[in-house]
Amino acid sequence: MAVVLAGGRSSRARGRKACRRIDGRSWLGHQCRHLRAQGFRQVHVVVGFSAIKTARCAPSGVRRIWNRKRAHGPFASLQAGLQTVRGVVLVLPVDAWPPAPATIYRLRQALRGAPAAVPVWRGRGGHPVLLSPDMVAAIRGLPGSAAGRLDHMLASVATRRVSVRDRSIRHNMNRSGDWSLYLRYRKLRRPLWTG
Repeated sequence: MAVVLAGGRSSRARGRKACRRIDGRSWLGHQCRHLRAQGFRQVHVVVGFSAIKTARCAPSGVRRIWNRKRAHGPFASLQAGLQTVRGVVLVLPVDAWPPAPATIYRLRQALRGAPAAVPVWRGRGGHPVLLSPDMVAAIRGLPGSAAGRLDHMLASVATRRVSVRDRSIRHNMNRSGDWSLYLRYRKLRRPLWTG
């Protein structure tokens, strides 16, 4: 299962990132389609601010979850997205580039016996994060707080940091230049990963 976090304000992007159109499809639609192609048959999308507009940008067959504590930030969205799920969960912010198949494969391999797996490129972690069932239950059981952060929680457990040859794990789609970079690589069919 995959959970896409799309509950933020999109203030830096000056518009709903999830609903930005690329080739006639919303960015959120591209994300969900990519995740399904990687074997994640169930995709949940967490919406918060501008929930109705964002939910309309999600493709059919995707479960929409409303984060009622959206003012508490991304961790509250994560908790909302994990409330009804069981098993291994891939977590991806809506503004991240779609992960390379090789990156997802390496995360799945690394998760065995670990609470979570995070991709690392040149020593720096990125997206997506793969959570074990125990980690999902631990996050779900925490009291809601605006101070909650997934990176801090991952640092407190034996998270596997997986070296990947995929610099796209560090890219977010916040400003117009970020979208231009993604579209340029997509048009040239030149991914940012090298293996």
